[in-house]
Amino acid sequence: MKTKTIAVRYQSRGGNTKAVAQVIAETIGVKAELIGAPLDEPVDLLFVGGGVYALGIDSDLKNWLDTLDPEKVKAVAAYTTAGGLDGTNKIALVAKARGIAVAGQLPIRLLARNYAGVKGRITLKDKEIAKIKSFAVEMSLHAVQ
Repeated sequence: MKTKTIAVRYQSRGGNTKAVAQVIAETIGVKAELIGAPLDEPVDLLFVGGGVYALGIDSDLKNWLDTLDPEKVKAVAAYTTAGGLDGTNKIALVAKARGIAVAGQLPIRLLARNYAGVKGRITLKDKEIAKIKSFAVEMSLHAVQ
């Protein structure tokens, strides 16, 4: 069976989404990188996440998502850190519009602790880490089917 290629990218202003990306990456054995880091090879699954600001995903994240090539990215697993839980839907909508499948979504509710320029809490709780790890494993298994 061919080994599946998985990558993790994130956009983070206060550090919350970076913390989630690092848990995902450590769980599946890859490096978490900022959006904009090139995908050196086609990927079967791209974990992509960002925060929600003023009821929308970050404009840099949106613009980056708009550049994804469905020939290089087979599927995305969306994750967000926000008080509201619709950020994953917004990432998924952009991916679908690009012709990229959505393997799954994981919103992590951190209750806008990065509000008005105040840094996020960054330290994830054990229950949140367990949920993130479970998501990473489940999505990784999806990539090998």
